[in-house]
Amino acid sequence: MVLTMWSIRAHGEEIDPNQIYAGHPTMFSIELHHGGKFTKFLGIKYIERVVAYIDVVDIEEFSVHEMYSIMLDLGYVVPPIIYYHFRLPNEGLDFGLTALGNDDDVHSLSKYVSANKLIKVYTEHG
Repeated sequence: MVLTMWSIRAHGEEIDPNQIYAGHPTMFSIELHHGGKFTKFLGIKYIERVVAYIDVVDIEEFSVHEMYSIMLDLGYVVPPIIYYHFRLPNEGLDFGLTALGNDDDVHSLSKYVSANKLIKVYTEHG
C-alpha cells in the first residue's frame, strides 16, 4: 500500500491555502492545468484544459514521481510522455514557465513555496 501525502480537492470545493498553511512553510497546494495545450509564443495561453487542485503537498516529500501518481489518480494512463512545468509566481506563461522534470527542478520550485501557497503547474503531452 502506498501512502500519499497529498489530496485531490473535490470539484467545487474552495479553500484558502494561505490560511490553511499559515505557519507551515513547506506546505502548499497545486493548481494543476492538464489535458490542454499551449498556444504559440508570444501571448502563450493554455487552452482546452481542465483544472484540478491538489492540496496538502509538502515540498520536503514532493518529487516528480508524485506528479505521475497525481496524473494516475486523475485518470491518465502514465506513460505516455507528459512534461510538467510550474509557473513562477507573478509571471505570465511567456517567460514564467519553468521545467518540473527532475529533482533539481523540484529544488527550484521549493524556493517559492514558503511565500506562495498556491503553485500553478501545467502539463504538456508529448
